[in-house]
Amino acid sequence: MILSKRAFDVNNVASLILALIVAFSFIGLSPFSVMDNDVRALDETGASNLLRQIIYLLFFIVSVFFYKNHVKVGDFKQSMPLVLMLSWCLLSVLWADHSLISLRRVGLLFIITSSIFMLVSVLSFNQVIASISNIMVIMIITSLISIPIIDGAVHSGTELLDSGLIGSWKGIFIHKNHAGPALVFSISLFIFNFNRTNRFRWLVMIVLSLVFLIFTKSKTSIVLLLPCLLFGYLMYKSNDNPGSKRFITILFFLILTSFVLSIPLLLDFFVELLDNPEAFTGRSTIWNMVYLLIKDHFWFGVGYGSIWSVGEDMRLVDYAIGWVDWVFTLTHAHNGYLEIFASTGFVGFLLSVLVFVVLPFLNGLSIRFHAPKFIFLYFSIYLFFVLHNLVEVDYLNPADGRWLLILIMHFCLYIKNEREFD
Repeated sequence: MILSKRAFDVNNVASLILALIVAFSFIGLSPFSVMDNDVRALDETGASNLLRQIIYLLFFIVSVFFYKNHVKVGDFKQSMPLVLMLSWCLLSVLWADHSLISLRRVGLLFIITSSIFMLVSVLSFNQVIASISNIMVIMIITSLISIPIIDGAVHSGTELLDSGLIGSWKGIFIHKNHAGPALVFSISLFIFNFNRTNRFRWLVMIVLSLVFLIFTKSKTSIVLLLPCLLFGYLMYKSNDNPGSKRFITILFFLILTSFVLSIPLLLDFFVELLDNPEAFTGRSTIWNMVYLLIKDHFWFGVGYGSIWSVGEDMRLVDYAIGWVDWVFTLTHAHNGYLEIFASTGFVGFLLSVLVFVVLPFLNGLSIRFHAPKFIFLYFSIYLFFVLHNLVEVDYLNPADGRWLLILIMHFCLYIKNEREFD
């Protein structure tokens, strides 16, 4: 059997709720639906979907019910950097271009992030891993079964006039760009499970996930898979070697310092890159607009959630050249760091680098786990999302399964102490 006999811990319904939140974030309200321009138009003024918001609110209320008897001040303190980042997003509502839309979106961000925090807090590490593993198994197998029999399981040429999507597998997922990262995460997770249990079913799931990933044609995820797995393995092997840890720490700061010192040169290269509209499959055109927006709103940005899908007075239109209607079809900057910079300014950008890049790396090295194999899983996923955000937007992206996966790894690192590992 692929699933364990106790797929979800019947003695703790919180594990089932965690799985349902992850599943809903990746599947949405309409499994196998085709994302066309009419569907996107529903969100063009930031109205979003009321039913989706109600469902997340219900998840939050249930999470509070489980958490109210397990409140740990220490867990909250461990997550203070992330709380500070979220607080800055909330503060940006004060100067946001579209304050009501911004407030609604930052509210959803707080609701979803808090729900994951509370559920991970009340569950043991093993319960979290079992819950996420089994829901990933269910979504992957359901997707593979559906692909030959359900039209919506494969991208067609009718979706947003993007011919590049034709034939790409997405299964039950909202889009291939949601399926790709989920499969990279799943492969790392299944390798971790196999190393812990030596059970054949995890090998089967690794192979099935790899086949699915290849046929999603999600290039970024495919390219990043092997380097991230290798990075996770190297970090795991260095876990018991203090000398290796010191070397890695010094190397990390040397790379970070070199990057900071070379920013002027990188900016010149970046500006030249933006002059080529075909670079990075057209992303440079989007990055150019966002870059110009950042120049005009450097310190504080335009407010969290006030860039995309805000109506006809969308500020980015001022920076578009030529025909501008295509700007209204965009929903993100295709770069998580630029997205945060444009929406929350230089302060928010520094906080995001600290919260999502620097501290997770250093804490991943310094925290000693009773189950060191988790280091492989953690650092594989850490590197994937650090690099994936160079071409997509995962950080601070509420109601997106990729953000939930980041949160689960984040909270497993910070609030699951070694007594809860086996």
